[in-house]
Amino acid sequence: MAIASTGAVSASDIRTEYGLSGAVSFSDLYRGGTHVRAKAANNNGTNLASSVPTSGAITFGNFRGTAKGFRYTFTAGATDQNASALFGSDYGVNYPKEIVIDSGVELGATSTSEEALEIDSGGAGTITVTNNGTLSGAGGAAGADGGDAFEAAVTCTFVNNGTVRAGGGGGGVGGDGSYTSQSEASYCNLYTVNSVRHGSGDTFGWHRNSATIKVTRSCSELNGTYSYGGKQYRMGGVCAYGGSSCGKQAYHYIIEITNVTNNTTGGAGGVGTGYNQSSGTGVAGGTNAGTGGDGGGYGASGTTGTNGTSTNGSGGGAAGKYLRGSSFVTFTNNGTAQGGTA
Repeated sequence: MAIASTGAVSASDIRTEYGLSGAVSFSDLYRGGTHVRAKAANNNGTNLASSVPTSGAITFGNFRGTAKGFRYTFTAGATDQNASALFGSDYGVNYPKEIVIDSGVELGATSTSEEALEIDSGGAGTITVTNNGTLSGAGGAAGADGGDAFEAAVTCTFVNNGTVRAGGGGGGVGGDGSYTSQSEASYCNLYTVNSVRHGSGDTFGWHRNSATIKVTRSCSELNGTYSYGGKQYRMGGVCAYGGSSCGKQAYHYIIEITNVTNNTTGGAGGVGTGYNQSSGTGVAGGTNAGTGGDGGGYGASGTTGTNGTSTNGSGGGAAGKYLRGSSFVTFTNNGTAQGGTA
C-alpha cells in the first residue's frame, strides 16, 4: 500500500512501505540504492517511487505518495502481451510489480497459441494484475479449440473487475455423403442388327468390334431399355426386316448406361468467437453430405456437424480457458469470466 499522498510522512511509514528493519539512514533511501530501486532502461513500467531523489538532499516529504514497486498501465488496446516484455530486466528482480488494464481497454490474443496477457516464467517478487477492462482469447478455426485469455506460469494475484473471456471453439465438419448417377456411353452407328424370325419373336444380335450380344426380343421391346450382363442398354432406331425370313439393317444407335457412385464432402464448420472475430455459421455440404457446425461464442464450444450418408459429422472444438495456470493464481472475480480454468 502506498504512503499517503497528503499529510505528514513518518519514518514508520517509510519502514512499513519499503520493508525496512534495523538502523536505516537517509543515505540508504536514495532511489537506485538497496531499498528503493531505480528501474532498468528496458523496463516500460512506472517507478512508483520516482519522486525519491537519487542523490543530494532527501526528506520525508520526498516519500509522500510513493510505493515500493513498478507499475505498467494499459491505457490503450494491445495484443499478445507478456509480462516479461513489460518490465524488461526488472521482471526477474525480487521487487513488487503491478499490471493494470484501464476501463474500456481490451487486450486480445491474435491466435490460439497466444494469450491476451501472459505472466510468463522468470518473474520474481509479488506480481498483481488488476483488470478493469477486457481480456479476450482468440476464436478457434473450424473444428479447432478456442484460445485462452490469461495464463500464468509464476505466482501472481489476478483481480478481475471487468471481463475476461476465453475464445469459442470452431464448429465441427459435416459428414461426407454420396449419391448414384448414370453415365451414358454412346456407340452410334457402330452396331449392326441381325434378325432371324422364329415365330412370334425374333433373335437379334448386336455386333461391335467382333463381339456379339444375342437375346430374343420383339421389335417393340428393342426400342427401349434393355439389361444384359449386369449392364443396361438403351436402343433406338427402326426395327424392320430386310426379308421374309432374314435380313440386315444398321441400327441408328445403342447407348450403354452405367451407374456411377459420386462421393461428396461435408461442409466446413464456422469459426469460434474471439478477439476481433465473430462466430461463423457452418457451411452446407454436397449432395447427401452434412452441414458444418456453428462456431461457439465466448467461452462456448462449437456445435457438431450434421451427419452425411457416408460418415458422421465431427464434434466442434472446445472453448479456451479464461484462466490457465490456475495453480499459480490467486483469483478474485468481481466482474465477468467466460469459459473455464485449467
